[in-house]
Parts: sequence; structure tokens; C-alpha cells
Amino acid sequence: MKELEEIYNKINNLNYLLDRKIEILNIILNITKSQHIVFKEDRNVDSFIDISLEEKQGLIDELINIDEMFLSIFEGFKGALNQNKNIFKEDLKKIQNKIQQISDIDLKIRLQEEKNKQLINNNVNFNQEKIKTLKVSKNEMLKKYMNNTKK
Repeated sequence: MKELEEIYNKINNLNYLLDRKIEILNIILNITKSQHIVFKEDRNVDSFIDISLEEKQGLIDELINIDEMFLSIFEGFKGALNQNKNIFKEDLKKIQNKIQQISDIDLKIRLQEEKNKQLINNNVNFNQEKIKTLKVSKNEMLKKYMNNTKK
């Protein structure tokens, strides 16, 4: 019984981490959309780039920490989870849905960043070295999660 309670608590932690990741990715998406508007209107671009990149970098760093915590928690109980996956079927479905939602937001960010990059490439006034894109990789987390749920 104690093992099931520990699994439940870890699942709750995973859900919290995924909720926070979704929240952060939405903030990054909004920043990226704002960058596009500023780039398009050619306003005070340099100061905006500096501010938005600093903000995005802090959020990206937090995403990296969330991924590391998620994997650490997940690796710590995946065997016990596999043995009890029928009990936690609905919880696992929620986690899968959140991971899909994360993938969708990540794709939107990458598409918006590509639009921003094209806009910048068309305007030689921008300092292109300052513009960075989201480098957070979810592939390892998704691969481990998917491999674990197939077992």
C-alpha cells in the first residue's frame, strides 16, 4: 500500500512539473510572438531583443531543470509504475496528454521563431547574432516515457 502511495505522489509531482512546463512554454510563445511584432514594425529592436532574450533564457533554463527533475522522478519509479500501470491508467493518460500539449506548444514556438528569423534575414538592420531560438529538447524525455509505457 505504501508503494502505491509513493507512486501516486510521484505522479502528482510529474503532473505539476508538466503543468509548469506548459505554463513556461506559453510564456515563451508569447514572447516570441511579441518579438515578431517588434521585428515587423522595426521599432526599438535592439533593446527589445536584449530584454526578451534575457527573459526567454531564464525560462529556458527553468525548462531544462524541469526536464531533469521529470526524468529523475520518472526513472526513480518506472519499474514500480510498470507493475501497477493498470491502477494508474488514468493518471498516465493525463501525463501523456500533457506531453502532447507540450509538443504542440513547442512546435508553435519553433514555427514562430522561424518566421522571426525569416523576417530578420529580410531586414539587414537587425543584429542577427543576438537572436536565439529555443534549444530545449524534449526528445529524450518523450522517448523514455514512451518506451516505458509500451512495456
